[in-house]
Amino acid sequence: MFGLDVRAGLSLSFLAHARASPTGRTLDIRGISGAAPEETPELGWPDSARTICSRGRPDGSVYFRIEAHPRAGYLIWGEGRGSYLLSPDGHRLCCATGGAPAHTWERFLVGQVLPFAALLSGLEIFHASAVVLDGRALAFAGPSGAGKTSVALELCRRGAGFLADDVLALEPREHELMAQPGAPVAGVDHREARRLRDAGRPLEKAAVLGADAREQLIHVDGALGPEPLGALFFLDRRPEDPGEPRFQPAADARLLLASTFNFVLDTPQRMRGLLNVCALAAGRTVERIVLGPSVDAGELAQAVISHLSRSA
Repeated sequence: MFGLDVRAGLSLSFLAHARASPTGRTLDIRGISGAAPEETPELGWPDSARTICSRGRPDGSVYFRIEAHPRAGYLIWGEGRGSYLLSPDGHRLCCATGGAPAHTWERFLVGQVLPFAALLSGLEIFHASAVVLDGRALAFAGPSGAGKTSVALELCRRGAGFLADDVLALEPREHELMAQPGAPVAGVDHREARRLRDAGRPLEKAAVLGADAREQLIHVDGALGPEPLGALFFLDRRPEDPGEPRFQPAADARLLLASTFNFVLDTPQRMRGLLNVCALAAGRTVERIVLGPSVDAGELAQAVISHLSRSA
């Protein structure tokens, strides 16, 4: 998944049903039993590393941090989610999860750590969910809460195939841009789960892997392999706009550049790769979907299907 062939020496329930075809880019994962998430000496992490990303609260406490060292690689830490040491080339990963619940640290692994490894392996990562329809990948980008996952899952209920949730790995191949399968897991926020229940389509209990205050994590049948990117839609929810979804050309190149999931890795090689992927994406259908806050996933999915049929 994410364009990587994961070989794990520890149990990963979130990846148990992954079925994507091999890519030739291997990531070996091992765990350190008994190590607390904050104890980095067990990972062999040097004191001379520098912090390249830190996220905190108004009171100054830090809940997310990435450190870098030219020889040791990258250390990714999340409060209550563990510490993860990536080799500089992204081919080896060591995890210290301590007593964190499995659904908590595995969500962090597939949502933050594996995408970083894919980036180190030469792929580009977009903050987008994606499905496969008629042999092409349709991607949905936008800020958290815009409805990327909800519309993707709604399209899957209408015949599309699931490709990725929230994080999309893109790989240039000659003049094509291939969208790689992500983890076979999706996060459904509680508001969308209530909408489905009220519509008589509740989430299957057997599919739920875990839950937190924001969402329920469910298993989704993943794709068998990458598909060429056919369209990229930016979800633009406007509180003052009560109207139906409107499709507009996305003429601002900054939308594409800002779609990357990771602004931390800024080496010249990576930046050239990002520009190349954005240039290839610009040759596909790239549109903004303007919609009001009351438009639900079902209405949006139907609007996308109708728009694609008119454009065919």
